[in-house]
This record gives sequence, C-alpha cells and structure tokens, in this order.
Amino acid sequence: MIDYLLRFATVGVINTVIGYAVIFFCMYGLSQSPVLSNVIGYAVGLIVSFVLNRSYTFRSTAAVAPQALRFAAFFILAYLVNLGILIWLTRYLGVRSGTSQIVAGIAYFVVFFIISKYFVFAGGGRNDSRN
Repeated sequence: MIDYLLRFATVGVINTVIGYAVIFFCMYGLSQSPVLSNVIGYAVGLIVSFVLNRSYTFRSTAAVAPQALRFAAFFILAYLVNLGILIWLTRYLGVRSGTSQIVAGIAYFVVFFIISKYFVFAGGGRNDSRN
C-alpha cells in the first residue's frame, strides 16, 4: 500500500508541475486568458495523471476507455469533496484560507487515491511482487 501511495504522490507532483507549466505557457507565451489557460492546464494535468497512474502507479492492463471515463468521473467527485471541505472550513468554521486549502487538498488526495485504487484501476493491474 505504501508503494502505491508514494507512486500516486509522485504522479501528483509531476502532473501539477506539467499543468502549471502549461497554464503559464498559455498565459505568457500564447497570451491566452487566465481562465482559458487554467482549463487547458488542468485538462493536460488530468490526462498526464491518468496516463501515469494507469501505467506507473497501478500498472493497469485493462481496457483504457472505461478506466478513463471512471477516472474523469471520480476526479470530479474528489474535486467536489475538496471544494466542499474548503467551503465548510472557511465559511462555516472560520478556518484560515491557507490551512483550509491544505486540509481540503489532503482530503482530495486521500479520496482520489482510494477511488483510483479500488474503483478506477481495480482488477486491472499486472502482477508485481513489489506491491
């Protein structure tokens, strides 16, 4: 389980760096709006996340299309959990914004990891003695 978590976290860092690189390239290199740049960057990050989690984190060999659809749907669910916790902490409990972002981000990570492991990529992995 720890091996999966470390790989999942590594993929998260990689897709975040790539996503932000795309966002800033679109804004400053292509003179696109911040909103369009953000959408493009997050879309690229989501694709990178799926590809790397499928091949590296969970080493799945199952059919791509059903996994991609589940991944996208559960990403939205995990993001809504993140957003709900963020709103709850900041608006209703008065927790500082920075602290709330960290707590909500941790919740997103945990929820998306569990969903990815047990629902998105479940049963699609290759045998790997390190897991």
